[in-house]
Amino acid sequence: MLMMWFRRCLPFFLGVAVITATFGLKAGEARNTRILGHHVEVELYLKEHKLKAMDHLLVQAKDTEMFSCFLNKSFQVLSVNSLQGKLDCKVRNAAPGKGAAAHPDMPGQPQRLEISIPQELRALSAVTIDVEYEGILPSAPDSLEKEDVGDTTGIIGEDGVYLSPACLWYPDEPDSLTTFKVTVITPADYEAITEGSLVNKGSSGGKSFSTWEEKNVSDGCNLVAGRYKVTAVKHNGIDVYAYFFPEDQGLVESYLNATKRYLDMYQNLLGNYPYGKFAIVENFFQTGYGMPSYTLLGSAVVKLPFIVDTSLGHEILHNWWGNSVFVEESEGNWCEGLTTYMADYYYKELKGEAQAEDYRRDICRKYTNYVTGQNGFSLKDFVSRRDQASRAIGYGKTAMVFHALRRMVGDELFYRAFRKFYTDKIWQNASWKDIQNTFEGVCGKDLAWFFDQWVIREGAPFLELGKTSVEKADDGWVTHVDIIQGTPPYQFQLPIQIGLDNENQKTVVDIKEKVNAVSIKTKLQPLNITVDPQCEVFRRFYAEEIPPTIDSLLGDENKIIVYPTGGEAASQQAYKKLAHLLAGNRGLVKADKEITETEVAQKSLFVLGGLENKLTGAFLSSVPKNFLLKEGEFMAGNVTYRNTGDALFVAVKNPKSKGKGVALFFGIGADTINNVGAKLPHYGKYGYLVFSAEKKIDSGTPTPADNPLQRSFKN
Repeated sequence: MLMMWFRRCLPFFLGVAVITATFGLKAGEARNTRILGHHVEVELYLKEHKLKAMDHLLVQAKDTEMFSCFLNKSFQVLSVNSLQGKLDCKVRNAAPGKGAAAHPDMPGQPQRLEISIPQELRALSAVTIDVEYEGILPSAPDSLEKEDVGDTTGIIGEDGVYLSPACLWYPDEPDSLTTFKVTVITPADYEAITEGSLVNKGSSGGKSFSTWEEKNVSDGCNLVAGRYKVTAVKHNGIDVYAYFFPEDQGLVESYLNATKRYLDMYQNLLGNYPYGKFAIVENFFQTGYGMPSYTLLGSAVVKLPFIVDTSLGHEILHNWWGNSVFVEESEGNWCEGLTTYMADYYYKELKGEAQAEDYRRDICRKYTNYVTGQNGFSLKDFVSRRDQASRAIGYGKTAMVFHALRRMVGDELFYRAFRKFYTDKIWQNASWKDIQNTFEGVCGKDLAWFFDQWVIREGAPFLELGKTSVEKADDGWVTHVDIIQGTPPYQFQLPIQIGLDNENQKTVVDIKEKVNAVSIKTKLQPLNITVDPQCEVFRRFYAEEIPPTIDSLLGDENKIIVYPTGGEAASQQAYKKLAHLLAGNRGLVKADKEITETEVAQKSLFVLGGLENKLTGAFLSSVPKNFLLKEGEFMAGNVTYRNTGDALFVAVKNPKSKGKGVALFFGIGADTINNVGAKLPHYGKYGYLVFSAEKKIDSGTPTPADNPLQRSFKN
């Protein structure tokens, strides 16, 4: 599956080598692929941006007249042979079909190889076909600084090498699921790595070589090379590597120690780690990719403080979900949301319920901010994230669906079911239906209704607090409340909290009708009622539940991004460039002198620039008193910031338009505007941010002043 490498990305910013015929045939039967295994020998010529390779393909041949596969069109096929001699091969321009071309603008586009199988080979169950080829690829990505989420598929240069399956750097067919053995030859001062375990390594004649082998099937092979210093340790039988650049060796120990902790954690939780190695590999351009048995992190990414604490574990967990239990794409990508739930969210749980609640609340806020009736879709239709809306669905909603499932069946059955799912489906495609079947078997109950409403149906519940009343009973008090939702109604477990004198009483009720009449008994007189107080239920929020934040502003389809026409020319250009970046396909971009009073009174505004923007002054009185903007500087707390690299973001409610917001962003210097501004979408939950030397040093989110799902009772 040539696309899956692209999907296993970190949620920030936002293999049989010596193949046994029996195992290979089983792999082929699982996906109807005819390639049973690759043994690739590739030499990299970095100065020439060139590779020369031979792929020894083990192919099902019985009763087959022709075998076809695809290769990057910029490559030249030098020869096609079997042990019996040269094979006839026709090379044609062709679209590869489903799954094989991840990017229609990739270098060269695919070419189809049509290889004739001689009569004498058709009686064999499998035959080895040797395809020799060479070609040139680009030497560098579009940007060394900006996050790359799949734009770069294949590069060869002295800065480094990155070859993904989407580049078609080896002959392959759509949706193949097979095994890999790869021998890589590079200049002597380079190290190369691919999937699988290290079989052999050495150097000779000014060149280095290494051979990697994975005896279990994979949906593609990635190859990376660079000027690395390699550190290797053994942990409970697993080889753990750090491929870091010499200047970043100070990071190695923390990454290795964290890797060992995550491996132990997930083996205890889910079962044995499926590979013989895990490697953290630094990349010279900015990526956050998870491949089978290693992760590829950009040189700026590895230095981010939160990567070791969250994203590294996320990528290690992908070796259970996505890299060894594969996703049946036609029925929806479940693995990104499950990995998010068992990694990013799980780590918050380990730190305490307050952080876990904040994470759940942020999921619902993002969904409310970014997903509309026009861009929404069901989980069965999620393939990969392409924007904030698809991420809010495929990562966020999916994670909350697994949270609902866990709350419903309990921790013990939840993790027992996923351990069985892993054992039963390893090295196979798996779908939402497979997850449903596993849980039904483990829990002994019909869960079709659960998966139908959360996976097949698009959208989210929206709850209303209807009539409430309190009456005195013989042994205490009874609170009556109507919980109202839309149609068709969802079925779920809803927490309700009754506020009493000096304590709260919590209960969970089953909701399944449009109007649900609920009665709750208490010994003491109730003071108030709160529905879903800790945000345990995935639902669409009220506007009152969402404070002004980056997400709430960027998620408004009718927002206007306003850039200044005053100030230094370089800063003006930087703000204008940032305005278009932030707008994307949602909202307008205008100069400050083009904004009308009607727009100010009716729209959400993202105002770029300090006092040089004509709109800034109109909203300064709404900014919290601990922030102050002046000419060429700003104050946060009692600290004045006036140096290049300093920046301030503050979001407030639009005082002229109910339900709308205003954001102010001010950066000192064009480079600061470009570099810090590009990071803003990745800090979506925050209402204010302070940067110094382009690093976040302070942040916060205001608490909403009103909650429509809370009501007080009069005495």
